[in-house]
Amino acid sequence: MGRYRILFLPPPTPQTEQIFTPRVMEALKDLADVACNDGPGQFDEGRLAETIGGFEGCITGWRSPRFSEAVMARADRLKIVLHAAGTVKPYVSPALLTSGVLVTSANEAMARVTAEATLALILSANWKVKEWNAAMGNGSWKTRDATVPGLQGLTAGLVGFGAVTRHLLGLLAPFRLERILVHSSHLREEDAGHYNVRLAGLDDLIASSDVVSLHTSLTPRTRGLMDDRRLSLIRDDALFVNTGRGELVDEEALIRHLRTGRFRAALDVYAEEPLPPSSPLRSLPNVTCLPHLGAATAYCREAMGWDVVENLAEHLQGKRPHGAVDAGAVLRMSDH
Repeated sequence: MGRYRILFLPPPTPQTEQIFTPRVMEALKDLADVACNDGPGQFDEGRLAETIGGFEGCITGWRSPRFSEAVMARADRLKIVLHAAGTVKPYVSPALLTSGVLVTSANEAMARVTAEATLALILSANWKVKEWNAAMGNGSWKTRDATVPGLQGLTAGLVGFGAVTRHLLGLLAPFRLERILVHSSHLREEDAGHYNVRLAGLDDLIASSDVVSLHTSLTPRTRGLMDDRRLSLIRDDALFVNTGRGELVDEEALIRHLRTGRFRAALDVYAEEPLPPSSPLRSLPNVTCLPHLGAATAYCREAMGWDVVENLAEHLQGKRPHGAVDAGAVLRMSDH
């Protein structure tokens, strides 16, 4: 068989250019013949079905069309779908998953930087950077007995055990936490010891932690996971962190709890995005907000492109790509 023909779906946008830099595109074209989307907009399912025939590979990105039965019926030579982002759940169908076509994701590249963003939020909030910066701007100085929560000696509770959690554990290792609790439906007890974490029920984790951080996927089962009752379990002066999905939290209930000043929050994701200018989360003194920056570093964007290149190279060498996603993993991924 000759060189693969790869259909490249992401349209020419600044975001695409950040992921598929000239270096990445050069490496990709060294491996295969790449047909780029030169049109002004996204492919839809109809256009994909009309075009996919004769291509061995396809590169997808955010807002790419779904590989429906109609698309797969025309994908006569397709061997691999390389997704240049995290969750593939919105794009795959049973027809794709049962076809024998490999599906890969650039989730690891995103997870590494999302873990970094999580640590930045935790440290910023627990060192009260926002409050002390405002005080310094007003000419204030600390009193002799001023303290901040910091991170060392605390208990952290991590909800979910995917790639972000695993990378975050590495970043937390130097901070001498008292303990790290994890709530996960698929982490086994015998594996928890390998990661130096302790499995806990969700309610116990929330009530026992000084920092509660959400990293679980958004599915029908987890939507609204942090409801009013569970938010009421958060310790006084604890920190609640969400860099996962906004819809994991009952946001109205969260605002009510935060208005009491009982605990603090550090947030990068919201139920509605962009976060409305009128949202109280923007102005509450005990909330640190980021505008869904998540994996928004130049390093991460290009790393996602390199993940695509490496996954393709491994496949062409007859290896299982490091970013390969099986049907079970798809079920655990976020819906969007």
